Amino acid sequence: MIIQCERKLEAGELEVLKKRIGDFGLKVTEVKTQIGTYLIALGSYNVDIRRVGGLNGVVDVHRVSDSYKLVSRKWKVASTVIDLGDGVKIGDGNFSLMLGPCSLEDENQIQSVADFLVKNNVKIMRGGAFKPRTSPYAFRGLGIEGLKMFSEIARPMGLKLITEIMDASQI
Repeated sequence: MIIQCERKLEAGELEVLKKRIGDFGLKVTEVKTQIGTYLIALGSYNVDIRRVGGLNGVVDVHRVSDSYKLVSRKWKVASTVIDLGDGVKIGDGNFSLMLGPCSLEDENQIQSVADFLVKNNVKIMRGGAFKPRTSPYAFRGLGIEGLKMFSEIARPMGLKLITEIMDASQI
């Protein structure tokens, strides 16, 4: 569910609110926007949203059953525009093309793909550094070292980088 917080809510009050929502067995993530502060609560569908809505500091509660709650049109009308810098944007109404290997493998591969993209005026390069596998013997990607290689080669060429991460600590 998505919980809209009161604008005048102080930091201490927000922490209390997050704890109270967590006490319902929900995992709470705070999201600050130019409009205000929201809490994204994930977990059981059995929680009565009226109980959450009755908590101090809550303006409104939206139950969103979509898997992708943060981008669902059920609670957010405006488009999300991601500004990657240097005039490169995703979601601004223009077509955004991102190309690159499923898996970053070595410097030569990254360099050859980056050269191709620059030559063809593609501004965003993607590449996977983490490859989750069920077998401990399968290639799991280059990880952090792959990201370093990716950045060192592609950024100086003016490319914006997109990759998947396995945990927020990898940002």
